[in-house]
Amino acid sequence: MLIAAEMALLLTARGRGIPGRLDTGHIVERVGLSVIIVLGESVIALVTSADHTWTLRAGVVGVLGFVLLAALWWSYFDFGSTAAELMLAEAGDREAYVLARDVGGFLHFFVTAGVLCIAAGLATAVDEAGHAHLPTGAAWVLAGGLALCHAAHAGIALRYGRPPASVAVWAVPGIGIPLLVAWGAVHLAPWPVVLLLAAEAIAHLLYARRMLRRRLAAAPAP
Repeated sequence: MLIAAEMALLLTARGRGIPGRLDTGHIVERVGLSVIIVLGESVIALVTSADHTWTLRAGVVGVLGFVLLAALWWSYFDFGSTAAELMLAEAGDREAYVLARDVGGFLHFFVTAGVLCIAAGLATAVDEAGHAHLPTGAAWVLAGGLALCHAAHAGIALRYGRPPASVAVWAVPGIGIPLLVAWGAVHLAPWPVVLLLAAEAIAHLLYARRMLRRRLAAAPAP
């Protein structure tokens, strides 16, 4: 309820009391800190679950889950936070305030919510590692959390003014593949489910790095 109230206030704010100059680096640092705290708590939850289930399959699921979280961390701090700082630094004071409100104050709720869902799903996947398949609810929470993360980042990219077509190239598979995995999880053991999601997160990271290299190569020399 409190998060919903805060989001409502952010969306209805009229901009009164805007500071003369925003410290964009501090804003990005604070938002990034909240994301890394959630990711860190997710790793702790994963390790705690693995500590309660000492089997080879649980260990495999735990390692794959860590790879998934690491890929999300790498994607966010290599690309998401860097893009945010650049966009805020280039914007005027009023525009920077609105961007910081929409991205840092609103859309990032969905990023952290997605990571929390992934953490909950991974903990269950470790606990259920010896079973024939994940419980349906856990599969949808786990895969849906990854889809939510990608959807939130797509919303952030669109808010930054990225062309919808360029966002759709990675957002559509980023959302669709996890949902397909959730749909087919009833036929899969827990470890292949986590493996497929980790593979999607790694592919997403590699695509982002490739696009970054392409943009840097196309940029005019100073």
